[in-house]
Amino acid sequence: MTFGEYLRDHVYHILIWLLMTAVTEGVLLLFGSIPALSVFVLGILLCGGAGILAYDFLRKAAFYNDMAEKMEHLKEKYLFAEMQEEPRFLEGKIWHRNLEDISKSMNDEIARHERVSSEFKEYTERWIHEIKIPIASAKLILHNSRGESRVSDESGENSRRLKEQIGRIESDVEKVLYYIRSEVPRNDYRIGEHTLREIVREAVRENKDSLILNRFSVQMEIGEEKVYTDRKWLVFMLGQMISNSVKYAREEKHGDFPGSGKSDTGRVIRFRAETKADRIRLFVEDNGIGISTGDLPRIFDKSFTGENGRKTAASTGMGLYICRKLCTEMGHCIGAESEPGAGTRIIVEFGTVRL
Repeated sequence: MTFGEYLRDHVYHILIWLLMTAVTEGVLLLFGSIPALSVFVLGILLCGGAGILAYDFLRKAAFYNDMAEKMEHLKEKYLFAEMQEEPRFLEGKIWHRNLEDISKSMNDEIARHERVSSEFKEYTERWIHEIKIPIASAKLILHNSRGESRVSDESGENSRRLKEQIGRIESDVEKVLYYIRSEVPRNDYRIGEHTLREIVREAVRENKDSLILNRFSVQMEIGEEKVYTDRKWLVFMLGQMISNSVKYAREEKHGDFPGSGKSDTGRVIRFRAETKADRIRLFVEDNGIGISTGDLPRIFDKSFTGENGRKTAASTGMGLYICRKLCTEMGHCIGAESEPGAGTRIIVEFGTVRL
């Protein structure tokens, strides 16, 4: 607060004070007061008023300037009420008490919302783990029924499709679980050194029914690279990428990998790794329908489905968003390249040293 701002705020007080000073001087002159007394009284009134204004300005300016400086440099501005000392002047005391009441009420409301949100998330996670039991039972029953008796080609095909749909339900349930974990970081993951090839193989095994039913062949060009990651989280992420490759597979029987110049017959998903300096990059490539140039920068945005997603009711726009959240939480990088009609390449980059 500057002195000019203070004077503008108190302009009516100053005018009234000057008016009363003039009236006092007029009364003294009217009753024949000696000039020296009039000058003396005028000096007292002017100096006294100026002193009062100066004192009031200095204490208020010190408070407001300190408050402005704290607000400018304080990163967590919601902590301001706890850091601000109570001022000495009455208006400031009233303001400070009200601010404390508002802050307490806000903190209580935030705590209530956090408690409700935490309880809901805990219930959702518990429900997810419970729903996995009948899903696993259904898969086991389906597997046993196929093994107990010979079935016709049509029945076998229906069984495979039923198994795929059960797998999709299981995948969507897992997606909800990992979405909750990605939105509320709780160090639920465990970073350790893992062989990248083994993690990729596990992800392929978990999605083998969908890959077989949709006539995908899998290519793997991964050596003995080791990465620091959470195994379960990375398996889930790869599952989402495999699911997208299946979902957006091209109808034609041939296609090129984006930017490769190599043609592969049939539907193909390829995993390959390369090491550069202290980074390892995992490429997940398919020869599907690809992603339009306009949609590509937004595929990791929450709920973004794009042109391809609007063609299928199964698209939620959450899979890659969750993948990006998990990568950020673990310190990985994720990106994508694509050519419309020629496939998509998802790139996950790992560090070779533990953070």
